[in-house]
Amino acid sequence: METWRGHFPITNFVLHALLNKRAATDAAGFSRAEAVLLAACEFWAAVATHELALYLAPQPVPRLLLAFEAFSEIGAVRVASALRVVLGDRPEAQSSMWLRQQASDLEACLLDTEDAVDHLIAQFASEHMADDSSEKQLGGEYPESPPAKPTPMDDTAIE
Repeated sequence: METWRGHFPITNFVLHALLNKRAATDAAGFSRAEAVLLAACEFWAAVATHELALYLAPQPVPRLLLAFEAFSEIGAVRVASALRVVLGDRPEAQSSMWLRQQASDLEACLLDTEDAVDHLIAQFASEHMADDSSEKQLGGEYPESPPAKPTPMDDTAIE
């Protein structure tokens, strides 16, 4: 993936720190906050470098869902809404042509978003990364939503 520095140096710093940690440990070593930040930073870097199709290609739906959860969590509501639309409009079987077109359209939409994504990433990082030792989450790479806070994905419209 092409080097991307984001609008704020903290975004690039967080992405590289989390990538280094992931290389040194397994997913079980990540806190929920770290998993959210990594998902948001990786997806946003792919958007910013116009490599979203490449980033999504191995598993488009799980990666879109993961990004939706991450951007919802950090407060990027317009980004999350755009992701929900793509997820809701997806065909049963996604072709490579569909993926390229959706990625291109999504990049254009997200690069024009009113969400201050870099600021939201930096804010989330500063709020949650100071002391994340109490948040360690065992399990897979997908962060789970807190039980008391339902997400817009709770409905069955997208299934």
